[in-house]
Amino acid sequence: MYHQPPPNVDSTTSIEGMSGALPSKTPVSLLQELCMRRGISPKYDLLQIEGAVHEPTFVYRVTVGEFAANGSGQSKKKAKHAAAKAVLDIIIQGGAASTGGPTTGGPPGAPPELSTQIVSPYDDGIPGNPVGSLQELCMARRWPPPTYELTSEEGFPHERTFSIACTIGTTKEVGTGKSKKLAKRQAAYKMTQRLKDQPVEQPQVNVLADDDDEIAQKLAARYSGLKDSKVLSLNTSDSRKVSHFHKNLKQSPGKKLLELQTMSLNNINLNFTQILQDVAQEANFVVTYVDIEELSISGQHQCLVQLSTMPVAVCYGTGPSLKEAQSSAAHNALEYLKIMTCK
Repeated sequence: MYHQPPPNVDSTTSIEGMSGALPSKTPVSLLQELCMRRGISPKYDLLQIEGAVHEPTFVYRVTVGEFAANGSGQSKKKAKHAAAKAVLDIIIQGGAASTGGPTTGGPPGAPPELSTQIVSPYDDGIPGNPVGSLQELCMARRWPPPTYELTSEEGFPHERTFSIACTIGTTKEVGTGKSKKLAKRQAAYKMTQRLKDQPVEQPQVNVLADDDDEIAQKLAARYSGLKDSKVLSLNTSDSRKVSHFHKNLKQSPGKKLLELQTMSLNNINLNFTQILQDVAQEANFVVTYVDIEELSISGQHQCLVQLSTMPVAVCYGTGPSLKEAQSSAAHNALEYLKIMTCK
């Protein structure tokens, strides 16, 4: 039968008894086990949430008896792990000092520096936000934005290892990690380390050397034929078809179109692509998405959505991913349909 030690058991004894199993422990699980041996429970408190809505930073405080420490991270789990590791460092240092270890010049046999043996699933050893730093570096030097591609995924389902390639022009760096996010961070960090000390004009990175005058000349040459082209106007028959289509659309008794008129499209939690598909099916027109390969100037993915209405309507959208760009385009298409079917 397991007997819980009394609350006044010395923390050093607990640490020594656990040292054999430490390398596989995460900070949270290790702290929990240590507290169980001392008959207490760690208390985690969310202190604050900092940063932008799309990239928040959480700050947690963990309290264990007389010990307390803070930790921050881009997720609540990561912040808790950071706080747990910080308080473990405090406990470990106190335990080493009380046993007369290396910090006090005492005899050997004191607990080792256990903080170096704690394995956090969220700690990749890379400071800050390497993905954002690389993006800023590219913008500052007028390089094309970095692209990321998953190149491999190995291991058992519960223990996967991901590899992601970061590419800028013809320069490529590959990062690996236990999650796609960690692999992407490592790839961005390796690319930043490789490029940050290089001069601005590097041919292997395809530097955008064209100045504004050259760009203007190329655009003028590409579209010089437009001024001589003729845009066909609608004849009487075509106008009747367009008028008939929109009249039928406005008078449609369809449930989805009625819902669209009363729907607030400012709600970002709506599934715009599904709503557009439902409206199209009800109104008998086809929705086609066209993903644009090139990224926008700000590094966003781009997408066009075509509605086979009369006349054909095309709407544009951007987003951090292709899926979000499609959602943005669908959102704009729904705004267009809402205006066109307003009674």
